[in-house]
Amino acid sequence: MRGYHDSDPDVLRYPSVPTPQYDFPLGIPYAPAAWRMLMARELDVVHAHAPFTMGRAAARLARRRGLPLVFTHHTLYDEYVHYAPGPASLLRPLARSYTTRYANRCDCVIAPSRTLVSRLRAQGVRGRIEVLPTAALDLQLFGSLDPSWVRPEFGLPLDRPLLVTASRLGKEKSVDLVLQAFAQVIRRRDALLLVVGGGPEEAALRRLSGELNLGSRAVFTGLQPHRRTVECIAAADLFIYGSQTETQGLVVVEAMAAGVPAVAVNAGGVGDAVRDGVTGFLVPPSAAALAEKVVDLLDDATLRRTMAARAKEVAQEFALPALTRRL
Repeated sequence: MRGYHDSDPDVLRYPSVPTPQYDFPLGIPYAPAAWRMLMARELDVVHAHAPFTMGRAAARLARRRGLPLVFTHHTLYDEYVHYAPGPASLLRPLARSYTTRYANRCDCVIAPSRTLVSRLRAQGVRGRIEVLPTAALDLQLFGSLDPSWVRPEFGLPLDRPLLVTASRLGKEKSVDLVLQAFAQVIRRRDALLLVVGGGPEEAALRRLSGELNLGSRAVFTGLQPHRRTVECIAAADLFIYGSQTETQGLVVVEAMAAGVPAVAVNAGGVGDAVRDGVTGFLVPPSAAALAEKVVDLLDDATLRRTMAARAKEVAQEFALPALTRRL
């Protein structure tokens, strides 16, 4: 960004370009001044967080400097090929093949969950893999949350239970499954749903909400800053999550830290975060299964309180100092 200056002198910025259909910039690994500084600095390790443009630059730097290369595998890239031009049947195996080759060039791969380790091994990643959650929580933030503004701002009555889901509104997050589940919930219980986030599927999801006759019981907030997002979650009686593509499910961990039990699809790394029957419920990927456990929790205030307390305890394992020591 023109005129922007980092407060930390050790941060070096590369240029980037926006990507169509996806609100994430693509780094351009060509910045001669930054490269010269990196070649001159005293470094111990090169740590890549994506395998593509900047990841290739990281691999080149590690090779030139004779340094170990570590790669944190944050994303199931083959589940995001619908954002790229071309047939998914071709792009999905190409994405898996590319990320596997990149991982096999690294000295160590960090996986945010045990579930991802199994998937990487099945794809052919042969080298060292360490499990380290990347949901590093700032517990001071969670200790200072004030969700009292949420219901008044979004016109949500105080006398009805509130479900919240929060994510980027993209196809891969399966928010449509949450809406379908909520449609079943409100046939049995008088509840509200707050959908927090923005993204390319927002218009389609709003249309689906209308088709399901959710009316004013389902409210979309649009994109929110991080603190407001977490305060929306903290205002909930329970958190509902439908994504099946998470390497970990950071937002589920944030719900736990906010003291909100979760009902989530048991897929990907979410199964490593939620302790089924203790901090929430894990269910198969169906609207009926989600709705059933939501109703069970809505009907049992004692269980909700017990799960909320245990969720906050378990979230301590994801505190920033604890994960930094492990790293």
